[in-house]
Amino acid sequence: MIKLLLERDMPPGFDPLDDAQASRHARIALDAITATAGKMHWLCTYATDDRKLFGLVVVEDENVIAHYMANAGIDSGIKVHRVTRVLDPALAAPRVI
Repeated sequence: MIKLLLERDMPPGFDPLDDAQASRHARIALDAITATAGKMHWLCTYATDDRKLFGLVVVEDENVIAHYMANAGIDSGIKVHRVTRVLDPALAAPRVI
């Protein structure tokens, strides 16, 4: 499985701080991912103050993104970044004193 970061602009009028809108957006994404029949798994999405969405997903191959976009009603504008490594605090080397 391949981990990808999907970057796109927020849809016009979408307010990620509005619970009802965020819930509807998540339902659309989840239904589109379910339609991939297990070839795509959604880990999370980050909404940023510059009106971008960054979704972290795991896929069998990158071709499944087109299927997801069609099912979600996204016509274009997704930038796909392949994750090559996750850096986090657990990776830190021991402190040198």
